[in-house]
Amino acid sequence: MGRAMRRARVCSMVILVAAVLAASAAATVVRHTPKMGLRRRGGHLKPSALAFVPTLNLEQQDYLEAHNELRMLAGMPPLAWDAKLTASSHEWAEKRREDCDYRNHSSNPYGENIFYMKYREFTPRDVVQWWFSESKMYDSRLLRCRCAPEREGCECGHFLNVVWRDTKRVGCSGNVYCNNQGGVYIVCEYDPPALSAGNPFTIHHY
Repeated sequence: MGRAMRRARVCSMVILVAAVLAASAAATVVRHTPKMGLRRRGGHLKPSALAFVPTLNLEQQDYLEAHNELRMLAGMPPLAWDAKLTASSHEWAEKRREDCDYRNHSSNPYGENIFYMKYREFTPRDVVQWWFSESKMYDSRLLRCRCAPEREGCECGHFLNVVWRDTKRVGCSGNVYCNNQGGVYIVCEYDPPALSAGNPFTIHHY
């Protein structure tokens, strides 16, 4: 084998090795995935639910303003929005996703109003006005509901939660959609609750 042929073969081998090294470098993983972050083949990672953070957003402002407009009409001082009550009401609404049971109240030490509708055809003001409409069942002279015991179609408790004089704070869940298109569920909670310690009141305008 001549010297020129040997040189040509050596050059070819050098070029081949360089090409292999270049391809290997190009295939190197730049961003390493931690071992704990790898998914097993065929496995499914269930996305974790985002934690609810109570904020005074536009929806909460609408609920707060709706309450205070009706309280002013009834001659009552305004309420303040409360993050703790908002988180508590949202937690209870989430627990009712399966059954949408608007007759089942939480054991929280607050006043609690629940609104349920099959379809979302309402505003925050519609919801609060619905509760306030129970005022026609309230006897402001005797300071009691006109029907005893209260029953569906003849209630005053939601109305009293909205306008109770000694209540200072309110927070609402916002719209929580029940499973299987079961409807829309809303909870508002009040502190201190109606019928708690405090002076009775008379509604002058409603």
